[in-house]
Amino acid sequence: MAGNINIKRLGFLLWGIRYDNVIFFTGFPVLGILFSLSDFSPRIWLKPIILAALQGLFYAQLFAFNDWGDALTDPSEPASRKLHALKHPELVSGAQVVLFCIILSVVSIAGIFYFSRLSGLLMIGAWIVSLFYSHPRLSLKKFPGLAEFAHLAFAGFPFLACWNIFSPLSGEAFILAVFFGVVLATGNIANQIEHFDEELGLGHRTSTIFIGKRPAYKLSIWMYFLSACALFGLAMRGLVYGWLKWPSLFLMVAWPAYALVSRKWDMVKEIKKFRLLIRVVYLLFSIILIAELFRHKP
Repeated sequence: MAGNINIKRLGFLLWGIRYDNVIFFTGFPVLGILFSLSDFSPRIWLKPIILAALQGLFYAQLFAFNDWGDALTDPSEPASRKLHALKHPELVSGAQVVLFCIILSVVSIAGIFYFSRLSGLLMIGAWIVSLFYSHPRLSLKKFPGLAEFAHLAFAGFPFLACWNIFSPLSGEAFILAVFFGVVLATGNIANQIEHFDEELGLGHRTSTIFIGKRPAYKLSIWMYFLSACALFGLAMRGLVYGWLKWPSLFLMVAWPAYALVSRKWDMVKEIKKFRLLIRVVYLLFSIILIAELFRHKP
């Protein structure tokens, strides 16, 4: 009987971890690795693969801990989600989810500390922000702008942590960390639009609740476009890699084109499609960026 329960608990690996989000978020520190490597020869890939795995563990616990906090705030949420750390509390309790998060945090941050003390400190900073973001008593979701700051840290700190392991941190590293942080923070606005009614009912005061769904939707498009323009301008002035003008130019064309095509659509009501589009656009952006990276490094 106990053996059957333990087998069922292993199902947590299927329904308790948001793999799509973990993979998407892990892309930010992976880009930090790719930017900072001196070359892409096969002999150097073991350390980057280990670091990517450690970052994946960090993001897995980040989402599981967020699920734990959301379930305490809204007990009905786990049942409404396809993937949720507390979807089956009869098998895996809240305390066990927290223990799981602690173990993954320790393994991830200790592993990164092994490679660099500064990088480990950056990851501790990201972990502290995640604690304030997800814990129901501290939740940054209750205040306009703070959730966006948290997502800026969730992309920027791991990006810098991985960059620092292979190259000294530079102005260019911080500029790119902010750019990717803005991309993730803007995506969180779209998430807030999708969950507007639930968060309003829970008493959250997110940026979207503060300014309204439609203005938040327009703001997100402008933020995506203006961040691309800023990256393009910095590339043209030589403050970041000059070849970054090509992937940023793709974004500068993609977002106005989307705004033009979607004028007759009510994308606020179809916000899931908009969120999917965001991921497709930045997947294509990343492909262009990585192709340029491989073209310009030995």
